[in-house]
Amino acid sequence: MIITISRETGSGGHTVGRLLAEKLGYDFYDKEIVASVAGGMGIDEKLILENGENMSDQDYIDMKSGFVPHYRKSEVPYEEIKEAQDKVIRSIAEKGNCVIVGRGADYILRECDDVLHVFIHASIEHRVRRVQRHEGVTGQEERIRRELEQKDRSRATYYRYFTQKEWGKVENYTLALDSGTFTKTQCAELIIRAVEMRSF
Repeated sequence: MIITISRETGSGGHTVGRLLAEKLGYDFYDKEIVASVAGGMGIDEKLILENGENMSDQDYIDMKSGFVPHYRKSEVPYEEIKEAQDKVIRSIAEKGNCVIVGRGADYILRECDDVLHVFIHASIEHRVRRVQRHEGVTGQEERIRRELEQKDRSRATYYRYFTQKEWGKVENYTLALDSGTFTKTQCAELIIRAVEMRSF
């Protein structure tokens, strides 16, 4: 059984995935994928972390057009990173029960039968408050909101480029949960219930 977790920035999807893996006794993969890809490619983990599921609008336009002016040429090897990530994720899935967070795993493993695809989301207000708690700050709502929206936009742009689908659309997932309505623990428990109920 494989469970993929896609998530809006600041929704707590990583935490939900980790709790889920702990409760089920499954292996958990998030930044472990970054480390594996970086090691295999011989490049800095930061490059994978920042560009393994994110793409700027300008990079999207440049790559789709096939014409990139020298002064604007991206130094990010998106295609190579994507190929390496796909290989790592498929290898992980072959090993057995696991929870995989992000990196387009829902699309990469779309043809597998023993997979549950989950999308964790929440209102922007809830996500702003969560980031405030995480950073230990008060105020700065506009800055945080802009950063969250930009991160989600770059994630959606990356997903659209490599999948020709829209990130966050309900038809891409088996289950969508609002972490502003349910606690992260409740989200994990609901996913477990869905796993128990699903007929393969």
